[in-house]
Amino acid sequence: MNDRILSIALNLEEGNLLLTALAECPFKTVFELIGKLNQQAQLHCAEVVDRSGLIPFTLTEQEMALAIGALEKLPYEHVHQLLANLNRQMKSQSRPDGDQSAQTAKKTYADF
Repeated sequence: MNDRILSIALNLEEGNLLLTALAECPFKTVFELIGKLNQQAQLHCAEVVDRSGLIPFTLTEQEMALAIGALEKLPYEHVHQLLANLNRQMKSQSRPDGDQSAQTAKKTYADF
């Protein structure tokens, strides 16, 4: 099964919150994702991304599920805005053509 690639944009505060959440998880389950996020952040930090300070990241659906699962373990008052932001971004990427992977992504990430 091919994992669909998802694009998200995070500001520095959101990125740090995501890394904090991942740091609370068992290392062997998150070290590759942390490395991938770090590598992508370094590539984009050297350039002026845009005026909002958003940095683009690409993750597979499996990596996104891992990230969301880590965020859900933190106190709600710390993560609710980031989860809502990710929810909006995931909904905007779901395809209306009935693609099964898009439907799976929509069910997994929408309305958490």
